[in-house]
Amino acid sequence: MEKAVCNHGFFMMAPNVWDPKSKSLTRPLTLSNSSSVSVTISHPRTLSFLVIQVHGINNVSRVDEELILQQVGRMLRISAEDDRDVTEFQQLHEDAKKYGFGRIFRSPFLFEDMVKSILLSNITWERTLGMASSLCILQSKLADGTVSSQTNKKRKRVVKARKETSGNFPSAKEIASLDKELINEHCKLGYRANWIVKLAKMVESGKLNLEEMESRDMKAEEVSEKLKKLKGFGPFLTATVLMCIGYYHLVPSDTETLRLFREQYLKYNDIIIVLLILPLRLTHEDNDESRQPSCGTGTNGYEDDRQSM
Repeated sequence: MEKAVCNHGFFMMAPNVWDPKSKSLTRPLTLSNSSSVSVTISHPRTLSFLVIQVHGINNVSRVDEELILQQVGRMLRISAEDDRDVTEFQQLHEDAKKYGFGRIFRSPFLFEDMVKSILLSNITWERTLGMASSLCILQSKLADGTVSSQTNKKRKRVVKARKETSGNFPSAKEIASLDKELINEHCKLGYRANWIVKLAKMVESGKLNLEEMESRDMKAEEVSEKLKKLKGFGPFLTATVLMCIGYYHLVPSDTETLRLFREQYLKYNDIIIVLLILPLRLTHEDNDESRQPSCGTGTNGYEDDRQSM
């Protein structure tokens, strides 16, 4: 299970909590009434199946049980289609089969993957982790009524100080009910807040059908064109989301990708690495996100380091 989870940075982003000692993943999942429940997923060596522990609920309904299984299945890519992809990949790369690699971790829902991809835009990895955590804290406040889209900004609410707790990752419905100013007040996402709110409203209005995009009935090129029409989705974000859906023909390359290539391969074969890096550099420089103004020079007052994860 560790190889199916700890294979790229999304597993480190809230609300995911990976325990390296028990090799288990804990996070909230969504129930049929839109509330959340904390679950822990593990794969004991003595068992041939996953163990899913549901916390805080004595009896889980059949409907909720099915929803939990669907979300776990999506995160760990447990399906006949995913098995076929892994088999084909491991046939091409013997080392992948030898070390049990081939599944790329993702979120319970595509919307979360898309928002987390946006959080990677022109920012340090530390700030990305902080923004994801802030969004989960905001979701907790939305769930308990501490924060509401109907809050009158002209009147200061007196709220007793309490320890901030992390909730689930906010859904498209929750984000669509908010404005970018409120999100930035709590999460400091900068220009990303505008992108995320617009994305959520498109999903909620039906203008963007995520289920259709993820059904794999659409060709990769069609999905790619839909993504590129979204605010902020240049080559890097598009490739990242395509990877989460299950299309692997584009490599999500950023400045960190270039750094790793230089460190690992440049000293061995300068000619080969130039051929590898040049397309990545062109993609990065042509990325819509890379042309966004730094928040430090804009009107929202948030300073962004122009680096990627």
